[in-house]
Amino acid sequence: MFFHRGLKRSKSYLPQKISQIQKLLFQQYYSKEGFSKVTSAHWRAFGEKTEVTQTRNGFEFNTYGISTHHKKSTLRILKHLPIDFLLSKMLSKNAAEKQTIQSAKLITSHLNIHFEFDHAKHVLIYDLLDSYGLFNTEHLICIIGDGHGFFGTLIKTLCPDARILFINLGRNLLIDAICFSAVFPDIDPLLFEEPEDCQLLDNQSIIFLEAEHFEWMQNLPISLFINVASMGEMDLSIIKRYFKYMRTSTAQPHFYCSNREEKTLPDGAEIRFVYYPWGEADILFDELCPWYQQYPSWRPPFWRPFDGPFRHRLVKLKS
Repeated sequence: MFFHRGLKRSKSYLPQKISQIQKLLFQQYYSKEGFSKVTSAHWRAFGEKTEVTQTRNGFEFNTYGISTHHKKSTLRILKHLPIDFLLSKMLSKNAAEKQTIQSAKLITSHLNIHFEFDHAKHVLIYDLLDSYGLFNTEHLICIIGDGHGFFGTLIKTLCPDARILFINLGRNLLIDAICFSAVFPDIDPLLFEEPEDCQLLDNQSIIFLEAEHFEWMQNLPISLFINVASMGEMDLSIIKRYFKYMRTSTAQPHFYCSNREEKTLPDGAEIRFVYYPWGEADILFDELCPWYQQYPSWRPPFWRPFDGPFRHRLVKLKS
């Protein structure tokens, strides 16, 4: 049985000043047991295995099912050589931009983690969306379920004037906030705590919103929504609400979605890409994602298939 590398356990420690946002999210989601109502069976199962520990100088987290986030060590560097070679070939085959690769590797170097498939795929997604001119700095860019906050960090690195809204389950949003602030310690993000906070967004470049309050994303000036490999892990009722709220954007939004064509959640629910509530939308492309059908391994077989094909689609949503 082959599995997604992101389902491996990833342990990291990032020494840094603990922000007020991180304190609030930690207290809300890790100081007590239980999961929020919007948490699917998938994230209840994997969330139980994720641990975050507060120390004097930062947080230590042990994640499961988010994305690969392995701290560098001499042994891992040696084991990782075949993966480094395969990822280089993958990026070259898909004509990745040199600047995007360098920026992604700069982030992983800053975090003291290996450059993995999960980072390489975001390099290619960035270049693809950039080719459509979608990184608009006038409006917000919204990333729904950004593993370790990496894609938002990459966008901010390449587009310093970008304004980004991170939406994630509170337990995972804490990890996004930790990783983003490790790379951009001088940026003071806003935690969207009340509906009235929307009045403060014009002066903020980085906003964090718990998925537990994702209805607050309604009627915001968001020109691009992005979801990679997490919408298929949501309950269908939640997916429908995301589409409903995305359509209320005041900025004629595009939506890039890259997910498995179908996935069965631990409770038996079957989530299918084709059954997302696409409704009326202008489709710019819709195909099996060329770089998201297999992942590299350090030992044979060096390329291993995912547990089902991934499709990606870019649409311009209509209200």
